[in-house]
Amino acid sequence: MKRIAFFISLLAALPMAAQTNAFEQFRKQQEAQFNQFKNERQEEFDTFRRRVNDEYAEFMRRAWAEFPAHEAEQPKEEKEIPPVIYEQPTPAPQQTPADQPADQPAPAPTEEPIQKEQISSIPVPQHDIQSAPIAVTPIPIVIPAPVPAPEPIAPVQPKEEPYKRVSISYHGALITIGFPQTDNFKLKGSDENAIADGWKILSDSKYDITVKSALDARKAYALCDWSYLNMLRMACEKQYGKGNDATLAQAFLLVQSGYRIRIGNDNGKLQLLVASLYDIYGLKYFTIDGTKFYVVSGDKTSRMQICESKYNKEKSLSMQIAQLPKFTSDPTPKRTLTSRKGVTASVSVNKNLIDFFNTYPQACYKGDYRTRWAAYANTPLDKSIQNALYPTLQKTISGMSERQAVEILLNWVQTAFTYKLDDEVWGHDRAFFAQETLYYPYCDCEDRSILFSRLVRDLVGLDVVLLYYPGHLATAVAFNHEERGDYLTYKNQKYIVCDPTYINAGVGRTMPGMNNQEAQVIALK
Repeated sequence: MKRIAFFISLLAALPMAAQTNAFEQFRKQQEAQFNQFKNERQEEFDTFRRRVNDEYAEFMRRAWAEFPAHEAEQPKEEKEIPPVIYEQPTPAPQQTPADQPADQPAPAPTEEPIQKEQISSIPVPQHDIQSAPIAVTPIPIVIPAPVPAPEPIAPVQPKEEPYKRVSISYHGALITIGFPQTDNFKLKGSDENAIADGWKILSDSKYDITVKSALDARKAYALCDWSYLNMLRMACEKQYGKGNDATLAQAFLLVQSGYRIRIGNDNGKLQLLVASLYDIYGLKYFTIDGTKFYVVSGDKTSRMQICESKYNKEKSLSMQIAQLPKFTSDPTPKRTLTSRKGVTASVSVNKNLIDFFNTYPQACYKGDYRTRWAAYANTPLDKSIQNALYPTLQKTISGMSERQAVEILLNWVQTAFTYKLDDEVWGHDRAFFAQETLYYPYCDCEDRSILFSRLVRDLVGLDVVLLYYPGHLATAVAFNHEERGDYLTYKNQKYIVCDPTYINAGVGRTMPGMNNQEAQVIALK
């Protein structure tokens, strides 16, 4: 009986086994077809890249045109307006009990004017204020949304062959770029033919590993355009030393990555020229076909010969930081910040990010120096800062109304930080990213407004705009409910003035001396 049952089960399993084998054969067939298709497509991509690079190199052999350099632009310097301490107006003298009318209640006790030295000890009184509209410019100051990183000329898939790993420490991050084991790249001169020959060498398929590992590093470390540019420079200089070889290799990798660059020859010294969506302050530039190309080395050249070779889909550098680079954590000692309302929060920042921000040039959009503040304000806070700082602030404002929560954050920024003019600290105007304000001992109106706008958007979820007056920067917040105070209307939404530099002033108060007829809106994302 048991034998019969065994044979029955065996017979039943045979169709299943046959079905499994058929499925496995089908899977392998589909996988083989897919791999064949992928290989054919990759061969097409490789052929396309070779053709484009060959054309680029041949164009390099032509005589390079000479261009004059434009002087580096500098941000507009304005006389900063110092902070003002809000003082509740002193009421009229009280009547004595002897001459007080019998039918009127005794007046409330008066408050003494707030003195500067009392900022850390006196509670802030709350007072009703009236609504007053602000006249703003009809067209707000708007910058474009952050754009995705450029796409490479074509997908790159290196052949499986040995390569050497070149590692660099970039703001604490150990980044490794692959170079061919048989790397024989070296320029034999600085004339057009020598440079074109060098480009042809770099276009060999054995350098696909270099292009692929560079693109992989950009993605893995969330490198913004500026950080990618400088990471490649460091990697190429480590492999080829400082000089023309490293400059051309960096230019090649940027071109393969999809960036709009040009190569200049400054009396035998190659220069990397980079196009930017934003006007970069402090760097000389050349105008080619109506586009500004910046001398990223910072050299003070006056004229040079420039190769105008280009690709169809090349993209200019973006100076916005949609995502912070993933640098190794190097936490600074904790800094404790206490507001006049008694809100205390401790925070440590990543020193590697602070060092990176020190390399970041100021830039504006379409020549409008006011747009630089939006790029700073749109940059997110580091996750480590959010994890340390936000729970404390969130717990403090939990259960409060929107206005109360914003009042707490506003007062924290107003009174927990020490104000000092940029000229006194840096010798020139310098805006901070939000985490820089949490790191450096001093800050001014623009730094406070940038930090405050970040906190309100992240912790209260309300839209914020920057509010510009000549010599001063404040903010305005869009509440979900009707609120009183000085306000402006932007996109049919009411924004209430909040000034992080008007010390002790609550929501809705404009700092004295600000001409509301000159106020301008700087939109944030």
